[in-house]
Amino acid sequence: MMKSLAAAGLQVVDGWVEPVGLIPSFITGQAPSCPPEEGRVESVLDVIDPLLHERANADWYRLAVEGGLFSEADRRFLLPHSPVEGRPGGWLCVELQDDWDIMGKGAAGPLGSAPLRPEFRMLSLDGNVLCFATTWQHSISTSVLTAPNRSRVLRRFAEWVAQGAMDKPNEPPLSTTVRRWLDTSCD
Repeated sequence: MMKSLAAAGLQVVDGWVEPVGLIPSFITGQAPSCPPEEGRVESVLDVIDPLLHERANADWYRLAVEGGLFSEADRRFLLPHSPVEGRPGGWLCVELQDDWDIMGKGAAGPLGSAPLRPEFRMLSLDGNVLCFATTWQHSISTSVLTAPNRSRVLRRFAEWVAQGAMDKPNEPPLSTTVRRWLDTSCD
């Protein structure tokens, strides 16, 4: 995974410890369903745009900085990581390097299914900004959602998960993680 992150221009920050209270990473998979009324700002590009690569990278960076995912001075943010050592997946801290390609090489690795076919979620270090991209039939979209902990769409999904809807036998219950987040996040 480290090699694919490096190809995207991301470096893992060693020693970072995930704070309590961040939205569970798997809950953010529902973010494309959040309407603009919840604070989502979106940029949509047609996949046949001859400048798609440049525009997609530029839109991602502009939305990330303007939305508060990271700042020009401190370009650190969080990416979801897979379950480890019997715990549900969480967040991994990364830093954007000077030579990056989130929508090209990044989307061909950990951030999507192929170059210019992004599927990713990113969270600000304080958990207050969620940036995500997805590929549609004829377009790709990049969005920023502020205060994801207040999103009705995400909270409704979390409440459903908290009832045990996604728990699997012989695996740590997701419902426990989600209940903890719902109990500590603000409405």
